[in-house]
Amino acid sequence: MPTRAEVESLRTANSQLTRLVNNELDDLLGDIIDLSPESARDALLDVVPAVVDEYGDVSATISAEWYESIYDGRVELGKTVDRRTVQEGVRYSAGHLWTAVPSAVGGSLLNQVDKWVSQPGRDTIARTAERNNMRWARVPSGGKTCSFCLILASRDAVYLTEQTATSRETDGETYHGNCRCVAVPMESPNDYPEGYDPDEFYRIYRNARAASNSGWLPDITAALRRLRPDLVTDAVTD
Repeated sequence: MPTRAEVESLRTANSQLTRLVNNELDDLLGDIIDLSPESARDALLDVVPAVVDEYGDVSATISAEWYESIYDGRVELGKTVDRRTVQEGVRYSAGHLWTAVPSAVGGSLLNQVDKWVSQPGRDTIARTAERNNMRWARVPSGGKTCSFCLILASRDAVYLTEQTATSRETDGETYHGNCRCVAVPMESPNDYPEGYDPDEFYRIYRNARAASNSGWLPDITAALRRLRPDLVTDAVTD
């Protein structure tokens, strides 16, 4: 079982990778912002997929080395996000270039790229755990987390494969941009890292679901933001 410090070390390594990616994209955006919308979009379509490939491989390597420092067993590296998905996302973000606030492309793009770059690392943990007959849990890290991630963390170590993880959500998404949850392998159902209490998370989730009077995830997260503003980064206080 990894210690809390070991879980945080993986989060820290991923955060450092995010900073490197953001710095590179900030430089790119600074170079293209004065171009015509068409030229700026084409530049993004040319460069961003390469950035995602390069840093996605680094993300997978970080997770593989972290796993090998704690567990035995063969590692299976996660694959980088396919180029078509990246290009579609870039085109969506580039739509801001034709608006009155073209600089808004930056926030949209950085959010997507963070998710794409981080995914191979998360998949490395999930696939390696499955290969070695282990479960894995989504563990919030870095202090408070968002309401969406807290709810997913309440579901315990049920995620055995990428398909299982995504199929459990109505919107098909298990992570978001700038998400700091860590996928942590577990050698037994109760092999939780220090400070991770899925039973408590589940109790909080049930209370929020009851308060929302709904089974729809957006309604439940909205209720959670109001019920427990002390726990989440996206708290709502009236």
